[in-house]
Amino acid sequence: MAASFLPSILVPIVGWVFPAVAMAFLFIYIERDDAAGL
Repeated sequence: MAASFLPSILVPIVGWVFPAVAMAFLFIYIERDDAAGL
């Protein structure tokens, strides 16, 4: 299979990078002074 290397790349991205980016975005969104988005 040509894409047999994809799980070893996608698992760290989905498991570590995506949650870190989501938590950072939510933290910045919550902590900012302008709460008009809520």
